[in-house]
Amino acid sequence: MNLNFNDLGSFLLLSSWVLALFGLLVGIYSGITKNSRWLESGRRATLAAGACCLASLLCLGYLFLNSDFSNQYVWQFSNKEMPSIYKFTAIWGGMDGSMLLWCSFLALCSATVAYRLARYPQQLKAWLVAVINSSSLFFITVVTYLTNPFRYIDAPFIPPDGNGLNPLLQNPYMAIHPPLLYMGFTALSIPFAFCMAALLSGQTTNDWIRLTRRWTVIAWGFLTLGVSFGGYWAYIELGWGGFWAWDPVENASFMPWLTATAFLHSVMVQERKNMLKFWNIWLIVLSYSLTVFGTFLTRSGVVQSVHAFASTDVGWVFLLYLGIIFTVTATLTILRRKTLAPEREIESFFSRESVFLLNNLILLSIFFATLWGVMFPIISEAVTGVKQTVSVPFFNAVNVPLFLAMIFFMGVGPLIAWQKASFVQLRKAFLLPFLLALFVAILLVWAGVEGFYPILSYSLCFFVLLTILGEFHRGMKAQRTNRDDDSMPKRFSELMRKHRRRYAGHLIHLGVLVATIGITASMAHKVEREFTLSFGESYSIGRFTLELQDLREKNLRNFQSLYAEVRVLDRASKAQLGLLTPELRYYHRNRETTSEVSIRKSLREDLYIVLAGLDEESQSKAAFKVYLNPLQVWLWIGVIIMAFGTVLIIFDPRALREKKYRAPKEKTNL
Repeated sequence: MNLNFNDLGSFLLLSSWVLALFGLLVGIYSGITKNSRWLESGRRATLAAGACCLASLLCLGYLFLNSDFSNQYVWQFSNKEMPSIYKFTAIWGGMDGSMLLWCSFLALCSATVAYRLARYPQQLKAWLVAVINSSSLFFITVVTYLTNPFRYIDAPFIPPDGNGLNPLLQNPYMAIHPPLLYMGFTALSIPFAFCMAALLSGQTTNDWIRLTRRWTVIAWGFLTLGVSFGGYWAYIELGWGGFWAWDPVENASFMPWLTATAFLHSVMVQERKNMLKFWNIWLIVLSYSLTVFGTFLTRSGVVQSVHAFASTDVGWVFLLYLGIIFTVTATLTILRRKTLAPEREIESFFSRESVFLLNNLILLSIFFATLWGVMFPIISEAVTGVKQTVSVPFFNAVNVPLFLAMIFFMGVGPLIAWQKASFVQLRKAFLLPFLLALFVAILLVWAGVEGFYPILSYSLCFFVLLTILGEFHRGMKAQRTNRDDDSMPKRFSELMRKHRRRYAGHLIHLGVLVATIGITASMAHKVEREFTLSFGESYSIGRFTLELQDLREKNLRNFQSLYAEVRVLDRASKAQLGLLTPELRYYHRNRETTSEVSIRKSLREDLYIVLAGLDEESQSKAAFKVYLNPLQVWLWIGVIIMAFGTVLIIFDPRALREKKYRAPKEKTNL
């Protein structure tokens, strides 16, 4: 008897729903009665729910890899000619499978917390089990009853082949981008769960902050990589020469990144000064809620986007869930308002606390501006009956100044003292970096760099770079050892060993600076041209000369393509620098045409060429679009530096050696 993976996947999904419901009920019962007799059962149910959900995802993967077109979802998003890697990644090519992937990651995060439950304070355990299972239960309910990917095809026979995956999604970076983003989204559910458990139990000390620090950094790291991989996919796949268009779905992934960034900074104030407790609770609740809101945007059809799924009738479920989250949080914060009151006030505007708060306000201002841009078409249609949109100029006009202000305070924060800084301290810390940054601005103007914002951006980045290097220099200077080897590399090693979290944070800030330089240059100094070439003809742009050598066709199982061979020459010396081969692909099953760009990357600029098509009059004449993107690669280098700094924080040996939490002894009803 052959095992039916379609029925098995459906059974496992239903089993995970039952287990998550049981875990939720046990957690609530244990939390209300303070009787932990059933808590171990709830913990095991959470582990089992995670295992069942992950096994269900693997069943769907098996159906895709074996082209089982009796499954409606497999038939809709796969075909036999697709490479195996895209057959598997087609799991998240549509709404049903992407929701199952989300559920699996969420259940996996919940199971990890349940596995480590003994490490957490006794007062939090029951409510923690309840909250993590409530999150899992909601998403598993949506998948099981509204977007089940294990439905059989509604046809009298099994089709011999499927529709195939959207050609735009048949790209290695799109295969990686959604899982990274979903890991970031679902990891945010864990700090949210600890926060709610603290409110429900009344244990609103800083324990929940300490216990969720690594989870928050992990979530932030995955969000950073997910957003960046999505931008790189858009850069190499969509053929428009850019990486970010303030698209509604792009913004939906960007907004929780903003609030999570604000949360990571403001919790330092709470840990150090016992301030901003209300603020931090609402920041983490908002971050988690924005992941749900992003799911609503992409799956409700209320916005139009190349990233969005088809319009469905499940949007109301996410809005209902958001309403419950905000209602419960508001009620609990009102009930716990006395214990959440700050233990001290900000004493001076010139203090690290105030700088952190200002930086948070800037991040939230960017968030609200982005949210307004996303929601404006919906609001305008509801009010006037006509859908009006805001475009890239609006987002740039509002957010660019805010981003530059954020960069400035990123440099000020580490140098200014806690509580209150004197004028002498401020002058000593900032006078030299400020004067050198001003000198750089003057040099840029003298060199012919145009535009106020580009010059300001480069100068601010240099200012912050000096503050970061100053911090490393002072730290290494303080690491004098009595050993024979007292070299600078040895001091740096000692510095990172003793204060890894602090200086890895500076490394992340350095990555932000490098990425900002790449973004500024590619936005402010981009060159764009359109032209046609016949065989042997050439066209010059910047320091390059492009010469069309050939137009060829090739046929593969999944698609056929027309590609051009374009020789790249140095404009001055005529030396050959390389060969670019932009393509036009026609996918047989989907009957869709895509452009595959060809890019010559260097530290100086990207030469980005798109084959737009053949000239209507002459089939031997090709039309091209070419973009010259200065310093573009530094954006991706900056992201790599940020990712490296995040890994250093996550795997800090001192944090990994943290002992099991020892809560005060208390009476239980065992």
